[in-house]
Amino acid sequence: MSRKTFFNVLIGLVLPVASVIGGLIYFRYSEHFILGFPILYFWMFLWFILTSICISCSWFFFDKKNYD
Repeated sequence: MSRKTFFNVLIGLVLPVASVIGGLIYFRYSEHFILGFPILYFWMFLWFILTSICISCSWFFFDKKNYD
């Protein structure tokens, strides 16, 4: 696996999956609320957006040249 592919997979796949699973483990017993949501749901909703940003960054920095 080349270095470019490694960072592409790291940013586009490993970071979002690790963050969601880490949040599930870390916030599973939390009773705090953010913007009216339990913090675990807020974390999941936040990562819907951040996953899209991670995939976009991965495509922009590593794959865009292949499609221009």
